[in-house]
Amino acid sequence: MPAFPQPFTSTVSHWQETNRGPTSLWSHGREASLPTEVVDYVIIGAGATGAALGYQLSRAGAGGVGKSIVLLDAKDAASCASGRNGGHVAPRAWAIFPILMAPLEKGGGGLNAEQVLDIIFFEQDTWIWSSALSKTRDSRSTFGVDTDASPKYKHRKLDWTVIMDPAEAKRVSRINDAVACNLVPSGSWHPHRGVTALLRLALESKAANVQFFSWAPASGITNLANGLVSVDCGPRGIVTARQVIVATNAYTRHLLPETQDLLVPRLAQACRVVPTASYSGPESLSTTYTVREGPYLIQTPNSGLIFGPYPIIDETEHVFNVEDDSIITPGVGAWLDSWCRDHFVNWGKESAGEGLVHHWSGVICHSADLRPFVGAVPGRPGVFISAGYSGHGMAQLVNITRGLVNQLRTGQWDDAIPRSFALTEHRMERARAEAVHPLDYEKRGVTLKYFDGTVSEEVANL
Repeated sequence: MPAFPQPFTSTVSHWQETNRGPTSLWSHGREASLPTEVVDYVIIGAGATGAALGYQLSRAGAGGVGKSIVLLDAKDAASCASGRNGGHVAPRAWAIFPILMAPLEKGGGGLNAEQVLDIIFFEQDTWIWSSALSKTRDSRSTFGVDTDASPKYKHRKLDWTVIMDPAEAKRVSRINDAVACNLVPSGSWHPHRGVTALLRLALESKAANVQFFSWAPASGITNLANGLVSVDCGPRGIVTARQVIVATNAYTRHLLPETQDLLVPRLAQACRVVPTASYSGPESLSTTYTVREGPYLIQTPNSGLIFGPYPIIDETEHVFNVEDDSIITPGVGAWLDSWCRDHFVNWGKESAGEGLVHHWSGVICHSADLRPFVGAVPGRPGVFISAGYSGHGMAQLVNITRGLVNQLRTGQWDDAIPRSFALTEHRMERARAEAVHPLDYEKRGVTLKYFDGTVSEEVANL
């Protein structure tokens, strides 16, 4: 993992500052000794993925029944991206259908239509709620044709309503410059409390022996001659396990050097906005949003609005390959500070204490081919991975972790997960040979910009 103690002080998110009570698991296991006996499973990373894995493994009837499970985190639970995001649960694959089908050398995912449909319906199956997305008529038509042509999915439908009338789109969205929108059931949550709840359920399980150790940064993973796997936690000690799952997302390349050129960290920033009176009480926003060339945002029950910004406000060299979540860039702050005033209908004058009140950052992780790395790590017996969500993990990881737990139990890939997510030697070699690093987009002439939310002039979010 990166150097510890880290040479900077991380920003604190709204989610982290509002979950500090006695049940929050802050500093849980920080002073406890790591187990010296061999354990069945070690999960590295106690964000949403690690917590979901611990929860899934420790359920009655799951593969972890009667076994020992150790969760490790370099800092506290949900201390990194999971506790720093915008709280948005937003299926996105259907909005970027063309990018996922575009060649890797063009900045795309290199998939065929059936593989993209696997991901789209996987996301729908993962979440009861979907975020608001929009498409133009051309995008909707293309999606429909591809669905109808698929024997596997031609009878399945996605629940969404398109509004193409600008006046109605403006009325529904309350955004001044809206020209169209798409309405889909949306999802949001308090991610720090959610991760904590999953961890507590795992720790309280009667079916498995689950332990969680915070402030136990892993610095290396070693396959031993006897078939076991050791995890070096520096001064905290070494934990030896039968199976190890790496759930460290942006920091994975420090533990699995073979992913160094395949998993790209990216700095992302978010903020909390206290709404004006015209957007409070009965006038509060009733949906989540994804805005074309703008932010995504959610309405919290009692703390105002949480914004996750349009990412390419800053130059790419200032955000990619950055692991420092102490950084707040002035450009993003200024843009977010004025966004509501500039775009919401009748936002009104902000009184003292309203508007942008809290700004933080976090580090997410993009995979070279724009889809997660899941399953057994090639060349490392007993080591598994779930990472590289490209800023899109909340819509996928619940079912990914369920499927990965099944793989840990059976030794076989769970076909409930799109096969294109499987980490194979062939996939890694292909990505190295064909994929374009985001920092090289301009030099390589890439115009399909997944990272800035733009699919094309014809296919984009609202």
